[in-house]
Amino acid sequence: MSKKKRLLRKKTAIGRTVPMSPEVQRAMEDQFRRFRVKFGRDPGPDDPVFFDPDADTPQELDRDRVDSEIVGAMVKAGIEPEKVYAYRKTGLIVTEQNWDLLSEEQQQEWEAAIAEYEERLSGEVQ
Repeated sequence: MSKKKRLLRKKTAIGRTVPMSPEVQRAMEDQFRRFRVKFGRDPGPDDPVFFDPDADTPQELDRDRVDSEIVGAMVKAGIEPEKVYAYRKTGLIVTEQNWDLLSEEQQQEWEAAIAEYEERLSGEVQ
């Protein structure tokens, strides 16, 4: 198996491999290309896949900055406010396509965040 394929099928923290759609695979390959252009080498096992493009060495992106950009993109894309709220509460981006990939605990956490949003909204409307 090539080094690139090993990188794309790396085991997760819970020991599973994650299947990738062709679109996700292309996005990951593009991210690896960006890493090589920025740092002049292939990413190693301890390097972040999504790195700070302004840093001189491979460093993870600032979580608050990433969250802010994701929320902004969700709002700009017209994502329903309850889903934006649930993302902010859970850190999960949930779609019909990935729902079955979530653990039961993650699904419950997502649904609880949606319910909380709706409860807050109904309290404001009264």
